Amino acid sequence: MVRPAPDPRTHPLGDPTAVVREPLPTRFPPEEHIPALVTLLNGMLLWGGSRIYRARFGIGVNEWRILGELSNIPGATAARAGRDLGVNKAIVSRSIATLLEKGLIVQEAAGRARRLYLTGAGAALFDAVKPVAGTREQLLLDGFTEQEVAQLRAALVRMVANGQGLRAFDDGMIVGGTGPGPDAQG
Repeated sequence: MVRPAPDPRTHPLGDPTAVVREPLPTRFPPEEHIPALVTLLNGMLLWGGSRIYRARFGIGVNEWRILGELSNIPGATAARAGRDLGVNKAIVSRSIATLLEKGLIVQEAAGRARRLYLTGAGAALFDAVKPVAGTREQLLLDGFTEQEVAQLRAALVRMVANGQGLRAFDDGMIVGGTGPGPDAQG
């Protein structure tokens, strides 16, 4: 059950018009909150990657991710790519349109499905971008042992698997209003 927002008249800070000049006792220190750390890393990866990939290769990060998906799963549909990559339909659609326009992928009808495949040019571009992506990954992992990298990778894979529960929670919060409220510990 969703708890109502705290009543400003009884909230520890009191006056709802007061200016809060000190950290809240209920805050999430970014260095202790995994979603904040993941979001920070995501921003670094997306912003930097997009700058490099656009300047050097003429594509953005989302197009690079679609090329990567098709390098692993030739014939994937747009829906599959969006699901696998955690990207919404609009972004997938724009990225696919860009890749089709550039001749980097083709789309083939297979019954009701439209399957996507790399072209030779798309495969060559994937192979050109991959070392840059690999170097960027290695820079993030600087100072990690092989065992730490394996542990990190395993932990991230587990977190991605837990995403199904997160999506169910999110859907429940939006649709049914169920789930823990703002005071829940978890």
